[in-house]
Amino acid sequence: MRFSRHTLLTPITLAAGLLATVVAATAADTSWTSTGAQQPGTADRPVWSIAVSPAHAAVLLAATQGRGVLRSTDSGATWTSAISGIDSAWVVRFDPLQPATAYAGTQTAGFYKSVDEGKTWIAQNQGLTSMDVRSIAMASGLVLAGTAQGVYSSIDGGASWHSLGLESLDIAAVAILPSATSSTVFAGADNGTAGSGFLLKSEGLGGSWAVVKGNFPGDAVVASLAVASAPSGGTDPPLLAGTSQGLYRSDDRGATWSPLAGLPTSDFNIALFNPANADQIYAGSDGDQGNGGVFRSLDRGASWSTFGAGLPIKPRITALALQPLNPAQVVAAAWNPTTGSAGAYRIADPAATVAGVTASALPSASSHPSATPRAGAGGPAPVRRSSGTPAYATYAVAVTALLALGAVILARRWRIRRQDQNSFRP
Repeated sequence: MRFSRHTLLTPITLAAGLLATVVAATAADTSWTSTGAQQPGTADRPVWSIAVSPAHAAVLLAATQGRGVLRSTDSGATWTSAISGIDSAWVVRFDPLQPATAYAGTQTAGFYKSVDEGKTWIAQNQGLTSMDVRSIAMASGLVLAGTAQGVYSSIDGGASWHSLGLESLDIAAVAILPSATSSTVFAGADNGTAGSGFLLKSEGLGGSWAVVKGNFPGDAVVASLAVASAPSGGTDPPLLAGTSQGLYRSDDRGATWSPLAGLPTSDFNIALFNPANADQIYAGSDGDQGNGGVFRSLDRGASWSTFGAGLPIKPRITALALQPLNPAQVVAAAWNPTTGSAGAYRIADPAATVAGVTASALPSASSHPSATPRAGAGGPAPVRRSSGTPAYATYAVAVTALLALGAVILARRWRIRRQDQNSFRP
């Protein structure tokens, strides 16, 4: 018995159709969708910062230019104004050690603090001489504020501030690397009199700043700094610097730096480590030549890929955050200064490690947020995805089925051909 062409092509067609379906389904799962008040294509001001509550992943804060500080309790579907009378804000942050505590830096009204996950706020400006607060970092009871006129520190949760100098610099980013005896603090500037560099560090809070060297470009302005929650490839947590000349990484407390290959040499104004897995990094760029967008690495920055589809053409990413849902959700904000339009987007990332809270971790209307971290409260164990890219496992199933089917067909045809040859032998 011979297989007809139709008999052979039908299973192949079915298998190919299966593979195409898998590819289409996977592509659908990796597309950005619009969310919240910032509707794509409509006139709006940019979102400069997004923060996710460590206690309840559905609670988000956003610092915007034009709407001030906004708060959402439904993962960004709806937003309400959080600080009355504040129209413009630069940055919002939650304290990972005190999940109910949040901080906001405004453009004209200084520093604000909330102890109820952003429901109510109070100004805390004692000791600040600049009310233009552009960046915030915290670690081990220390809070840093980067302003349009230097860096300030607080050891009492923002109740009072002490100047650390750098008054001639507009500080767009600050970071803290704790140690057993002290802390190394970093400040990145994107404007002002920089001298020989825009990235500086100080050992301790003495205000003795030194320009960072170690292969770091002296003429690159610094828009963002990020510190991982745990070591990744070294003994200290890695540090990332988003600059006008790309993304740089240090694994030795800022002594030496390396440019991360696989990314466009463009403006990187956002860098974000996954708190549950320091090997997983997200970066946002607002590059002028169409090089902007969201990029992701699952191997400590050794390789990168453009993350998702569906963002605007030549996207300029202004804010980025990771929600520890299951699967994890990435939230991004984009802005087009040419058209004056802004948009907010979200995408699922099943490859991201998630830990602690889940989609059901919503704030209770009757209970107060806990002032202690939830990570040690007996929550679910971290979920580590086995595959770096979630589509690969699905692709493998379809490809394996297709190859197996092809092998069966080839073996059958070879057997039939042998039988035909034997039938003609004398």
